[in-house]
Amino acid sequence: MLSSTLINSESFFWFCAWVGSGLFSIQLLLSFLGGGIFDEDNQGLESTQFKWLSRHAITGFLMMFGWTGITCQKEWLLSSGATLSLSIGAGLFTMLLTATIFHFAKKLQSSGNVFNIEALVGKEALTYTRIPKESVGKISISFLESTFEIDAVSADQKEIASFTRVHVLKKLDDNTVVVKTLTRE
Repeated sequence: MLSSTLINSESFFWFCAWVGSGLFSIQLLLSFLGGGIFDEDNQGLESTQFKWLSRHAITGFLMMFGWTGITCQKEWLLSSGATLSLSIGAGLFTMLLTATIFHFAKKLQSSGNVFNIEALVGKEALTYTRIPKESVGKISISFLESTFEIDAVSADQKEIASFTRVHVLKKLDDNTVVVKTLTRE
């Protein structure tokens, strides 16, 4: 257990409070600027898909542990044992709350209009912009009750004019399909 001089020392709680608050501020700023920098996938210890320990949970623990310790010592004038107990309890509660929020937020995810481009193989589409010889153009395709614009290349390396009906033959990469002009029979 931590020595009583360490617990009585405000600097220990100040250190935890400032480190936790600093990390929280950095994470918040980067989430606004970078979006996926702090993706929670494959991070933390899992128990039946419930993350108990993640970067956010540790940050929350440090921040609440530190600020609760300072409050218990400075404002409430509590003993070292009570201060330590309340600080650890507040930190653990914050970790649990953080894990619970991420658990339920993950359930709110929806595929929405996201689809696997391979599902377009065999479908008919319309060229949205011409597809130049040996270059990329765009097709417009209705799928999953939505219309998508997808990059496309010509299968026979011939130019395909705009607004031409085409058949999707295969996936070239995650953003591009190979198409061939539909022939009228």
